[in-house]
Order: sequence, then structure tokens, then C-alpha cells
Amino acid sequence: MGNPFFALTDKSVERPKTVLACVFLVLIILSSGGMYLKFDNSEDGFFPDNETVALLNEIEDEYQASVDFVRVIDDIEQGDLLLNNTWQQLALTEATMLNNSNFLEYQYPLFGSQASFGMVSSVIQWQTIQDPVNSQAWLLNLTNAIEELRNTSDVDFNNSLQNLVLKANTIPKLTSISADMLMNWEPGQPEQWLSRIDSRDNLTDQINETIWRTYSLFGFDSNKSDLQKESMEENLTVMIGDLYGLKGQQSIDYRSIILANMPLESREDPWNMSGPIITTLAVSSDPLVHGYEENEFGKIEARINDWSDLLLVELQQNSGDDELRIFSFSKFGVESSENIGKEIGMLTGSAFMLLAIILWFNFRSKRETSYVMVLTIFAIAATYGLSGWLQYFGVNMVFNAAMNSIPVLLLAIGVDYGLHVVLRVREELKNSVDDSSQATLRDFSLEARKIAIRKGTIFTSIALLIAIFTDMIGF
Repeated sequence: MGNPFFALTDKSVERPKTVLACVFLVLIILSSGGMYLKFDNSEDGFFPDNETVALLNEIEDEYQASVDFVRVIDDIEQGDLLLNNTWQQLALTEATMLNNSNFLEYQYPLFGSQASFGMVSSVIQWQTIQDPVNSQAWLLNLTNAIEELRNTSDVDFNNSLQNLVLKANTIPKLTSISADMLMNWEPGQPEQWLSRIDSRDNLTDQINETIWRTYSLFGFDSNKSDLQKESMEENLTVMIGDLYGLKGQQSIDYRSIILANMPLESREDPWNMSGPIITTLAVSSDPLVHGYEENEFGKIEARINDWSDLLLVELQQNSGDDELRIFSFSKFGVESSENIGKEIGMLTGSAFMLLAIILWFNFRSKRETSYVMVLTIFAIAATYGLSGWLQYFGVNMVFNAAMNSIPVLLLAIGVDYGLHVVLRVREELKNSVDDSSQATLRDFSLEARKIAIRKGTIFTSIALLIAIFTDMIGF
């Protein structure tokens, strides 16, 4: 059986156009696999493929939800947080995020029972749960109803008891803040209630007193009958439970929660800060939740990125503030991939031009320079395409950011190989029995061309293989 390499050499010399057409067809087929390439520019892409990493990924998939955070950044000036319109804009921002039709179905209630986390929603909860001034009305009504029941006659007992039960429904409960609540919220004079937030006053004393008053209605010192005591104890159990629940919520540090939306260095004098205020919306980034396959995370990134851009346009139109910015992990992933692609193109293009100039100085021939450079570019495309086909047929191989240097490495290896092959072929032709003054390669005999190609490629390939293996070991 003859050497297949020699047979290919014979065909390339005898029928060069046919061989070039076949090679070009193979390169096109291989290059078309590039559409199936999968890139992972996240930190996970740098982890090795071993049992430890597989276990970590399994734990992460099992116990950690796929959540993205869409963050709107509003830059304010010093003293803006003391102004009414600043808080109105922050409320509008959070309400718009909650009402956004694209994200509405995929909101993830990560922050307690709600998907949003902003300064205004935290202020509303503080005003509802802990603010002594805002709670005066329901506390006074509840106290009056308790005393009315204490002093009521037997005839009016049932009416007074039902009135107290009705007033108990006004005890505030910790609930999620809706978009309507944000839109209907009136900041008033921020300077006044911000000072109360700083003082950390709460309702603990008032709630303790209210609980004591309630227990005293049917306690040992009560002047009510046993039947009336049993009725009060039965009807007021829920009210007492609500009061104890509200008492426990007085320990929530709403000031720290509110300040978590601003930079750390601004929290010493927060209400006079200048810089970014962040409002966050948690959304699911699980491909299955969005109706995609589990491995189609890239499509979800692109989807959330597009929706984030639309949300930013809506916010800028509603608020009239063109300086609003938006950020998400999906946006970071998409834009980093785009930037890496641009940088690779610039780097590869610069390397291509530089190497082409170097080759031309060596060859003094545009044709031979073009041969080497064009074939090297085809080799790069075929390499990426072959990787894409391997991924398509089930080989677990994902390109990370470090592998984006492949084009430059292939350029270096390919041009180096082409340079040596061309020079070796020239040398063999010069040393052939034919007249070395022939104008073109076509003017040499078939035998001379075969010998030149065989020796030029074989001897050069040995050095190339050594270079490739050392590069592989080095990387």
C-alpha cells in the first residue's frame, strides 16, 4: 500500500484546481459548525472539568435558584434626599419596575415576600410598622375601643366587643409593597421622618401597653362576668397574636435596610450623600421557567438584556431623567461577550496585517503572501467550526474567555508553518535538475514539483509538530 501523503501530493500537482476546490469545500463544511459554538465568559468557564467542580455545580443547581438582579442606578446630588421630588422619582422607578410587563411574569420574591428592593418600599414598611407618628391613629382608636369595652354595660357589651374586633383589623401587618402603594405614596416632608428613622424610635412601649390593657379586660381584676370573660378571650386571641407579631417586628433595622441601597462610604451622613441610589428587581433567569431548554442560558441572558434596555427607556420617559442607568448580570454577560468579540477582531486584524507585511518582506511576492494568509484564516475558521460540530454531536466542550486567544495562536503557528514551507519548496525547486530560472511554479516539471512539495512539507511538518506539542504543554 502506497503512502497516502504521496498520493495527495501527486493529485495536488497533477490536478491543482480540483484539489483546491475539494479543500475549499471541506473548509466551508467545517467552518459552518461555528454556529453551534457555546461561549462561557463567566468565572465558571475557568473551572476545571473534574468531580469536585461537578459536585459544586450539582449543589448549586439543587439549592440555589437562578436569579438575576435588574438594578436601576439613579445618581443624586448632595441634599436631594431631603427633597420631596427625589423620593417621588424613586417611588416611580420602583413602581415602574414592578409593573413592567416583560418582567411581571418572572419576578422572584427574593426580598421577603416581594421581588423589589428599594429605598421607598423600605420607608413605606417602616412608616407602617414602626413610625410612632404614622401609627398614632390606629393606636388611639384601638385604645379607645378597649376602654369602651372595659366600661360598657351588659346591654352594650356585644356591640363594644365587636367594635374592638373591628378596630383590631387596623393593626398593621408586614406585607409586600405593591406598585399601587408606591404610586399612591406621598413623601410629605422627608426631613421630618428621616430624623425619626435616625432616632430609631419604635412602637414597643405602646404595643406592650396595649397588650396589657387587652389582657386586663378578662384578667383577675376584671369586673366582667365569667361568660363575658370567655367571650372576650375567644374573640381577642387573634388581636393579641397580631400585637405580639407587630412587637417582634419592632426589632427590624429599617434604617440599615434603607441605607443598603447606597454606597458604603455614604452611610455615615446618608441624607446628605451624593452618588448612586440603587433600586433592584429580582427576576428568574432559569431557562425552564422561561420555556427554554436547561442548556439555553445564553438566550435568557439576551432576553433579560433586551428587556432591561426597554425598561430603561420607559423609566427615562416616565421620569424625564436621561441620566438613569441600568445594570444586570445578564447585561454584563452579553456586553462582555460583545466586547471580547470586538477585541478579538481588533487583535486578530492587527496581527494579520503585521504578519502579512512580514511575509511580503520575506517572499517579495503578493501571491505567495496571499496563499499563506488566506489559508491560515481558513484554518482558523475550520478550527472553530470543528469545535462547533463536536459540541453539536454531544462533546462537552465550552469555550471560555481564555480560549479567545486561539485565533492569534493559530495565526502565529500557521504563518510560521507557511513561511517555512514556501521557503523550503523554493529551495528544493532551486536545487532541482530543472532550470532554476523558471518564471513560475507551472514552468517546472511535475517530478520537480512533487519532490519539492514532499520534502518541503514533510521536513517542515516535523518541526511544526514539535512546536504544536510544546505550545499545548505550555498552555
